[in-house]
Formats: sequence, structure tokens, C-alpha cells
Amino acid sequence: MVRRPYRPGKFLVLVVMAVAGCVLFCGLAAAADPAHGQDRSADLRDLLYRFINFTLLVIILFVVLKKVGIRQFFVSRTEEIKKKLEELRSGKEEAERKYRELEQRLQEFESKKQEIIEQFRAEGLAEKEKIVNEAQSRVKQILEQAEATVQQEIQAARDRLRGDVLTLATRQAEEIIAREMTEKDQDRLVNDFIERVGKGH
Repeated sequence: MVRRPYRPGKFLVLVVMAVAGCVLFCGLAAAADPAHGQDRSADLRDLLYRFINFTLLVIILFVVLKKVGIRQFFVSRTEEIKKKLEELRSGKEEAERKYRELEQRLQEFESKKQEIIEQFRAEGLAEKEKIVNEAQSRVKQILEQAEATVQQEIQAARDRLRGDVLTLATRQAEEIIAREMTEKDQDRLVNDFIERVGKGH
């Protein structure tokens, strides 16, 4: 279907004809009311001025809008709105895609967090067991050292006690010998000593 080119002159002719028809209709209406006997020419003149003003306003608006290119304005505005809608749609899809990515990353983070917590728990238990084992080994070593020290102290005390006993016994024996030994016994001991020395050589 071929569209006919739009002619602004035709529109102006229609407007003028409509205004003329209205004026003629108003004149006929005023002439058809002779019963009142009043002069209605002032009212008709006022109505005519009003219609002329309205017609001029319509013509001016039409010319101005035609010069401004109202159709082109609305076409460009429509294209701009379509473009913005497309941008909003693509922005919405991009936002939804980013939201899905963030949600997936959050789920991955939650699973990794649980893995890290389990890993740290296992490492903590292993470290705890290691520390307990080391502490037990250290306690055992300290107890063994303490036992050895105690045994050494006991042995040293025994040696000191034995020495004291021997010293005391020697002293008492010397006192007994000095008290009980006669001159004859001394001669006999000297002779025995000399005899043993002689046999050794």
C-alpha cells in the first residue's frame, strides 16, 4: 500500500471550512430566534472573534509543530526509549548473570570454608596429640632423671654411711686393741708382720 504524501494546505482548508461552518451555524441560530426581539449581533461578533482566535491558534500550533519536526521527534524519542529498554534488558540479564555467579561463588566459599574448618580441626587434633605425646615423653624423662638422681643420692648416702661406720668401727677397734693389747701381743704382731714381709721377698 502506497502512502500519499501529507499536504499541510489541505489541513488548513479543512480548518477554515470548519470555522466558516461554525460561524454560519451560529448566525442561523441567532436569526432563528426573533421572538426575543433582542440584538444578538454583539454576541455573534464575540463568538466570531473566539473562533478566529481558536483557528489562528490551531494554525500556529500546526505550523510550529511542522517546523519543529514533531514526527521526527517522536520517532527519535521512540528509538531512544527502545534503546534504553534494550540497555535495561541487557543490564538486567548482566545483573542476573552476576548474581548467579556470586551465588555460585558463595556456595563454593561455604564448601571450602567447611573443608578449611575440617582441615584446621584435624591439624589441631594432630597438634594436640603431638603436644600430649611430647609432654608424656618429657614427664617420663624427668621421672627417669629424678629416679636416677634419687638412686645416686641413696648410693652416695650408703657410701657415706658405710665410710662412717668403717671409720667408727676402726676407731673403736683401735681403742679396744689399745686397751686390750699387752706388750707381749705387740711383740707377736711385730714378729708376724716381719715374717710375712720376709716371705713376700
